[in-house]
Amino acid sequence: MLSQLRHIVEQVGEAKNLTAAMEALVRQTQLTMAVDCCSIYITDNKNEQLNLMASKGLASHAVGRTYLKFGEGIVGLIHEKGEPLNLANIREHPRNQHLPDVQEDRFNSFLGTPIIHKRQVLGVLVVQQKTPRLFSELEESFLITLAMHLASVLGNSELRLALAQSMQPSGAIHLQGSPASSGIAIGKAYVVRPAFTLAEVRIEKSHSISKEILLFDMIVKKCSDEFSDLALTLKDQLSKDVFALFDIYSHVLKDKLFLNAIRAQINEHQLSASSAIKVVAESYIKQFEAMSDNYLSERASDIRDVAQRLLYHLTQQVEEEIPLPDKLILVASEVTLSMLASIPTDKLQGIVSIKGGASSHVIILARALGIPAVVGSPLPLDSMNQKDVIIDGYSGCTILFPDHVLLSHYQLLLDEENELKKLIEQGECKSATTFDGHKISILLNTGLNANQHATIVGHFEGIGLYRSELPFMLTTSFPTEQEQTHSYQGLLSQYAQMPVTMRTLDIGGDKPLSYFPIVEENPFLGWRGIRLTLDHPEIFLVQIRAMLRASLAHQNLRIMLPMISAIEEVIEAKRLIVKAWREILDEFKLTSDTFPLPDIGVMVEVPACIFIIPQLAEIVDFVSIGSNDLIQYLLAVDRNNSRVAALFDSYHPAVLHALKLIIDSCHRYHLEVSLCGELAGDPIGALILLGMGYNRLSMNATNMGKIKYLINALSRKELAQCVEQALVAQNGAMIRAIFVDHLETKGLGGFIRAGK
Repeated sequence: MLSQLRHIVEQVGEAKNLTAAMEALVRQTQLTMAVDCCSIYITDNKNEQLNLMASKGLASHAVGRTYLKFGEGIVGLIHEKGEPLNLANIREHPRNQHLPDVQEDRFNSFLGTPIIHKRQVLGVLVVQQKTPRLFSELEESFLITLAMHLASVLGNSELRLALAQSMQPSGAIHLQGSPASSGIAIGKAYVVRPAFTLAEVRIEKSHSISKEILLFDMIVKKCSDEFSDLALTLKDQLSKDVFALFDIYSHVLKDKLFLNAIRAQINEHQLSASSAIKVVAESYIKQFEAMSDNYLSERASDIRDVAQRLLYHLTQQVEEEIPLPDKLILVASEVTLSMLASIPTDKLQGIVSIKGGASSHVIILARALGIPAVVGSPLPLDSMNQKDVIIDGYSGCTILFPDHVLLSHYQLLLDEENELKKLIEQGECKSATTFDGHKISILLNTGLNANQHATIVGHFEGIGLYRSELPFMLTTSFPTEQEQTHSYQGLLSQYAQMPVTMRTLDIGGDKPLSYFPIVEENPFLGWRGIRLTLDHPEIFLVQIRAMLRASLAHQNLRIMLPMISAIEEVIEAKRLIVKAWREILDEFKLTSDTFPLPDIGVMVEVPACIFIIPQLAEIVDFVSIGSNDLIQYLLAVDRNNSRVAALFDSYHPAVLHALKLIIDSCHRYHLEVSLCGELAGDPIGALILLGMGYNRLSMNATNMGKIKYLINALSRKELAQCVEQALVAQNGAMIRAIFVDHLETKGLGGFIRAGK
């Protein structure tokens, strides 16, 4: 039945709306399973009933008009229990309920299964037959699989049905996504679609290789010039730190490996230019999307944006002139940097991107511009253009069809939010000291475009994390020692008066280099980070020597080792670092007094590392917690996996107890500790860390102003009392509520919700 299953799923996926999808499913299921009837009942929570929404076999006039109250009949029993039910004769079951209007009295055998999405029963899928019999295990498995596919389609049944039938809902519809850039926005939805997508390209052979190569080279230049023009358009509207985001497009369009790979597809495989772009770009996109580091995985969007713009110029399409609303919410399946740059910032109020994440360049740019954004909100793009929309970037909620009262309420919240922003801006240059006098060091996390933060140098006290693997990803082979030295020198010189913590190369199965491919079944637990570089000391030594050379002038380097899980790894890494340091001393005729060994630290991101802190304290100078990976490993949750992302809870009791154990151990053994994950830049996360006694927080530049304002306004003693309550709480929601209540009592609730 596998081929039939695939056929049904494809037909459902291609349906224009939800009604058509359900009709296709019941029709094809009836034929494939050779049953007399197939029906779908949809959950109506508002009226506490199950509505018959599609059927092939029951009376057609009953569809859309017949319902069962929750708990009624066998369908109600399946909904209530959330389990399949297989009956040879439905008449013998005590919960059987006869509905005369649907004409089902002729059916005897019955098989029904719940349609479950994210633990919610969205409906019931049923097949029936006149002949009394039990359905086979294969038939039962087939129906359950169909129900799983239907569940993903039914995600927002109420909204999709209302819009598909051109009905104005009786009230506002709230769609939950993920918060990406905080703030409130009100405006008209402006839906943007790529003129040409990679998915639309068919693989075709070329009739003239030389012509395709010439055409490709021409559009690369044209596209490069266009992105430069877009960047110049935004230059006057953006600070230098954000303007540098456009560098990634220049990197892609000048990347010899990327361009030559496309030319090779044309030359060697005789593909057309558009086909070659599709093949190579999709390969790159797959590679980036597989990476566990959010910052890196989001680069897939940049590659897709560049590739689709190249395709656009290849097809020589003419863009339609569409008038822009005065206040618009940019809505797209995946909002890209080129989409964002083409809209005047005075009109852009907010962003809703169905795909993408909080680390995409679009979201980074949105935060820098102060534009609220939500990702993962399942909007029906075909029906959204010019509709009134409110987005709440604090909760990740998108509101459709707001009435006058709701619009007035959110406008008041927006006015209050603007007042709060002015207060934050006034304190950005101040040091971070709690209300009761505890000094907190604020550090910066940075990566590819480290020079973008020159304008805010006075706002932080050092670089807490520099991702050194990014330069490795923009070359066609491992960069030479000289190339690495040049790259690191720029960073160390720019922040000459500050400590700069460089993480050594962190690549592996989940962050592969195109010229060093690694294939593993489970890259999260595989050959990555320090494990890989210790197995290849020639790579590690070249990088360490380059770091040391770059540090000769200012001596502000700190070296940090990633993915540490055993003392032996640190001992061996230190041996290699000392070896490289001695080579530099000999080469430049230096002594250990004139050029001392830099501080060496490790990242605490593998849970095992928590329990070896006493031994680490004897051989390292500092530790830094990578909270993103630590939480991921503690909870066994990949937050980039949509099926389990909701289980990624930064405030989970296990996370708090792990953080408490780390800080207590570090204090006991007089070991410097910082935290460089996203938790440090999250208002609630920062308060938890402060209350536990953390004094060093490293974060992205966009979060600094808000976190410093909170630090200066709150007492560590009171936060410590909140932590005591949190450590005995049962779940993350209760823990979050403790700190939310504390902020509310201090008049600071506006930092985690709309309004002051």
